[in-house]
Amino acid sequence: MTAPAPSLPLKIGSPAQFGELHADLQRLDFSEPAICRRTGAKTIFEFQTVLEGRTEGVEIRDALDVLIRLLMDEQTLGEEHTSLLPPAMLANLEALGVVERAPGEAVRRYATVVLYPVAGVYTVSDRTFPPEGTVIKLPADAVYSAITSNTGRFLSILPEDPCDALLDLCAGTGIGAISGASKYAREAWAADLGLRSVHFSNFNARLNGLANVRAVQGDLYEAAAGLTFDRIVAHPPYVPAKDQKLLFRDGGEDGEQILARVVAGLPKYLRPGGRFYCLTLATDRREETLEQRVRRWLGADQSDFDVFIVETEYGRRPDQFLDKIAKAKGRLGQLGDRGKLYEQLEVVGVFYGTIVVQRHSAPGPALTARTRKATSAGRDAIEWFRRWETAAVEPQFQKVLMESRLRFPASSALIVTHTAPEGQLLPTQFDVNVTYPLSREASVEPWVAVLLGACNGESTGRELFVTLKQQEVIAAGMTEEEFGTVLKQ
Repeated sequence: MTAPAPSLPLKIGSPAQFGELHADLQRLDFSEPAICRRTGAKTIFEFQTVLEGRTEGVEIRDALDVLIRLLMDEQTLGEEHTSLLPPAMLANLEALGVVERAPGEAVRRYATVVLYPVAGVYTVSDRTFPPEGTVIKLPADAVYSAITSNTGRFLSILPEDPCDALLDLCAGTGIGAISGASKYAREAWAADLGLRSVHFSNFNARLNGLANVRAVQGDLYEAAAGLTFDRIVAHPPYVPAKDQKLLFRDGGEDGEQILARVVAGLPKYLRPGGRFYCLTLATDRREETLEQRVRRWLGADQSDFDVFIVETEYGRRPDQFLDKIAKAKGRLGQLGDRGKLYEQLEVVGVFYGTIVVQRHSAPGPALTARTRKATSAGRDAIEWFRRWETAAVEPQFQKVLMESRLRFPASSALIVTHTAPEGQLLPTQFDVNVTYPLSREASVEPWVAVLLGACNGESTGRELFVTLKQQEVIAAGMTEEEFGTVLKQ
């Protein structure tokens, strides 16, 4: 006997129904700026529902208020409020399964899902709270919200330069594929193990009129067997959990099992010249750093890849990171005590940030680099770091640097420490501190401090080399190549 298909909200309607609903949402200004103005949120990723304590924008005066309360606040509304919506729009919402009548009531309605604008598209995900008067358990394959802070960070790391084929793994709502397909990807695939996520991704693609998105089900790359991609992105589950109770959350016993499998598949599925972007939580361990582990996961072909690790947050206390995850939107349940696990793994630091892997398009050295970016910095900082490190190994890079006019960044500081070892106050230590967009601290030699002070955007590297040598700031025997090596750092 065949098991019954799982019950799924939403109906895949006609292109006309989706088109009309999309047009109505735009006509009523159901947009990120309008919603933020109405509710007091700084960004859509900071939106709070009424049940979460929002006090601004709670009165219902017009159709936009109705949409916010019905589709985002997850409130059940009576006819006195839903009648503010165009009748044809309300009929479309019901026909597509987005809105239903409350059980046993003829006029009160609630949304079966949450619907909102994000990253320039409309997206639906599962409700956070059960409808009024009901008790609904969060399904194991629940579709995670695309307007949480961590989803916002995921979207902020994705570059928007054109690509031919984009694969969004662990796709959830499909927001990575859908936003990419709407802006820069010729074709995009949203792949997820959960049938519910595939259903939601398909609905979201159709709601936005995107014929270049394919929602596919399978265990990671299994969903795209036989295909290759020039851009692969992932926001995988990363909470340590021996048993996978929630697909979007639980990432195996140490939280890295799914991440490891995603990286291990890159040699087969990432095209030459292609790039992989992932937002995740992971660890440095006593015997192996995260970047060393990523290289190990790449296997025998690792020499064909560059690995870049960009920290957003880094700490010694894993519990603090897991607490932040637990406070994210969605009923995540009890995460439990992971202290013993991290002790067994000999964890020395917990990383939250971006992993970028790029495949060589031609033979060359395999790069591994790590940095930390400012929390407020976005994809530009990550891409600058990747491009800089990639260019720095090119034979012509040092020549270009020596011919460029150099400027000390405005976000940097040179800190000089004076001590009096023999009773006379003297400068004895020189530290450079860069805070934006990438964070870096380094101790430098005294002559480098003079060099930084001379980097005012007016002189080239070669001119600075000649001037500092004439002033006897640098050693007479230092070559231009040695000077250029210092500039690259």
